[in-house]
Amino acid sequence: MRSKGILISQLAAAIVLAAGCTSLEWHKPGTDAAALARDLAECRHSGRTQAQTETLPRAFTSPTPLATTSRAQPVVTGSNQRDADILLLEQDLTRACMEGKGYKLAPKTGDQ
Repeated sequence: MRSKGILISQLAAAIVLAAGCTSLEWHKPGTDAAALARDLAECRHSGRTQAQTETLPRAFTSPTPLATTSRAQPVVTGSNQRDADILLLEQDLTRACMEGKGYKLAPKTGDQ
């Protein structure tokens, strides 16, 4: 019985890994490559600009504890945390912009 549970968890892990390796691209019926490139560039620029203004300046950010050492000392992130926050917000804003224009992310099709 236990081996069946292990098999199921291994299968689930394999599916998750395979899904994580699937390339995605933006699709919108009736849109050519030039229009897609233009819209994506516009959304990326808008997302980048908005993310940089919505994220706290470096002076106001404090290190985030990730864990503690065996001596109970905090292990904190470096100064790149703000950059990571900006990147994640930029991606969210870009996605929202593209979806607002009628695009949907779908598995990549084509010769690759």
